[in-house]
Amino acid sequence: MRASLELQRAIVAALSSDAALNARALRLYDGPPADARPPYLSVGTDMVFDRGWKGGGGYEHRFSVTLWDARDGLAAAKAVMADVERIILAMPRHFGGVRLLNLRFQRASVRRSPRSWTQAVIEFRALCVMDN
Repeated sequence: MRASLELQRAIVAALSSDAALNARALRLYDGPPADARPPYLSVGTDMVFDRGWKGGGGYEHRFSVTLWDARDGLAAAKAVMADVERIILAMPRHFGGVRLLNLRFQRASVRRSPRSWTQAVIEFRALCVMDN
């Protein structure tokens, strides 16, 4: 799970240090509190799979970033998620003893929730190995 933790730290660092995203005044949570008010981003879920081979060990991560927004329409959420995609795909490929071998966009969805909030989810797939 160390690779998962280091990947999450890198994601949070990348998102929280981006000037364009900061200009949007979004809060960033690792598990939002019950009283969180939109707009905000949440990092998670992260599913981890063993991708080891005879000569070493590797991991596949499938992770997501979710936006909750109370504004009308979907365009604003799509603009935020375009920034999230750009930031994640530009992350450093080496951090905290982890080397990213591959990082790809998988899919995204934007929809209105029963509370009339917009929920936008973007999912990624990362392959990595731990440095010795």
